[in-house]
Amino acid sequence: MKKLIYLLFFVTTFSFSQNAFTEYQFEAKVGTETAILALTDEFFGDAEFKSGGINIEAMSIGNVNASHRIVFYGDPANWGRSDSLSNEDKWELFLQKLNHHIEKWTHSSSGNVISWVGENDDYKYVQIYDFKASDPSAFKAAHDKLVSEMSPTFKGEIGFGSYEIGGYKGASHWVAISANNWSDLIVTRRNMKELLNKEWEQYYKNRGTVEHIRNYTANTAKRY
Repeated sequence: MKKLIYLLFFVTTFSFSQNAFTEYQFEAKVGTETAILALTDEFFGDAEFKSGGINIEAMSIGNVNASHRIVFYGDPANWGRSDSLSNEDKWELFLQKLNHHIEKWTHSSSGNVISWVGENDDYKYVQIYDFKASDPSAFKAAHDKLVSEMSPTFKGEIGFGSYEIGGYKGASHWVAISANNWSDLIVTRRNMKELLNKEWEQYYKNRGTVEHIRNYTANTAKRY
């Protein structure tokens, strides 16, 4: 069973390691989320993507600079839409309509998805950690080991990646942990630390020096 878990972990990590992302954070005008989601439904609802997809996320706790973000993800060698709405004119019209509901665009970044373990579309609440890793190789090794040890009992998803452009305040990497909601996130983290106390100690010991930049939560309002 343990060999099977490691094999599944490797296959999932490999498949997502080819992905990248670009995110745009913004402060929406008060009371406009429904209108924004109606617009994204109109533009992305029937979209056909060459790879990956799009998340519309509402910030929850910890990010004081934005209320929402749009995340595009997929294989950078096979990026974008493959249907008739991929032309630039229709994209510009969509942005014009979207900007009517936005107070300001606050931040954007882009990077790689190095690993993503788990698959649970019902878990739409996510906590994101932005940080600087002094030794990315050591961090990845410690992260992968801990995640593989958590996998048999963890129901959510755990992602790890790098910022190549625009990491917030110099952040070099990120970790994302999904949950069903806020209470599930807190209880799950508490349980994982109690069940894997020694494993966490090894993780902190072996990951290298890490400078925390920020962490925040968001809820996925739409997935396309």
